[in-house]
Amino acid sequence: MTKEIEFIHHLRGKGRPQILLIGNGLERVYGSASWNELIDLIDVRKFSKETRDEINKLPFPVRYELLATFENAPASFSQEDMDNEEKRMANAMITLLPSKDTREKNKNENRNELFKLLPTLGMDHIFTTNYSYCPEEGFYPDREFEKTSIRNNLRFNLNPKQDKNGRPLPENRFRLHSGYLVRTGNKNAKTVGIWHIHGECGAPTSVILGHDKYGRLLKRIISVCDAEIKYKEKIQKQDTYKFRSWPELFLFGDIYVVGFDFADCEFDLWWLLRRKQREIYADGKVYFYEHDKRVVPSAKQLLLAAHGVVIKYNEFSGKKDKFKEFYEQAFDDIRKNCLH
Repeated sequence: MTKEIEFIHHLRGKGRPQILLIGNGLERVYGSASWNELIDLIDVRKFSKETRDEINKLPFPVRYELLATFENAPASFSQEDMDNEEKRMANAMITLLPSKDTREKNKNENRNELFKLLPTLGMDHIFTTNYSYCPEEGFYPDREFEKTSIRNNLRFNLNPKQDKNGRPLPENRFRLHSGYLVRTGNKNAKTVGIWHIHGECGAPTSVILGHDKYGRLLKRIISVCDAEIKYKEKIQKQDTYKFRSWPELFLFGDIYVVGFDFADCEFDLWWLLRRKQREIYADGKVYFYEHDKRVVPSAKQLLLAAHGVVIKYNEFSGKKDKFKEFYEQAFDDIRKNCLH
């Protein structure tokens, strides 16, 4: 996409960014691979069931580091060791890329119907922790997103760092400033930014798996929030701002969380939740659509509330066989209550 892309929103009030954050829950409705199944594709070690049960107690990022490392690991990896790990990651990501056969199967079985609702929600942006292109396919179900040329036609890059020719530097590993620009298909079509905040399967080096990459990503996020953005200057001069990255959108927007578990190991997003609370120039809120309904709140629910998150239930919360209906009703609520 060659023309200049701009995301201009109000920093406060009605015009602030409206953002949907979705996780693997929406894909799991249709039987997609779980995180554990994905790790199995990268696993280079074999353990007994008893040992594997112990390993499964580890938080997801460090579990990946264990299973992706051969026995008798050296104190220092060689370049070949690191290259081979990236190759294994690339091979695992290939399994998530769509194909003609899977597209036809999805169409015949009415799969991914939830994603086809995305254009109706009135969102300005969609954040996804998923590596697949289901959100993009929700807007363009007939396009072949396994093809690089199709993706490049929709890609934007707002990286303020530029090459010697004045073009934004490509983001190969941490995609804070780049994503895909899609359009709703309705009469008053609007543009929507789709941001793969933990990477995408078509670019395996961008995928965030393992505590090493989570730590490096958080370092980049902190840099964006503390160095690149001069909110105090902007808000004193004007009430709109040209957003260039998903972390700054996160800080200022209203965020509707659907199908994302907010596991305690997602420390990049927990850091942003607390940073959002401390941003005195913002008034955006976070709404978490919770399927797990219980009399005594879970530790995670208590932690979310302590971070200023509004937890929302609906009539299908707690019903294990009604995930699809739960998500549909969550989307109905978002459609009615977002600021557009």
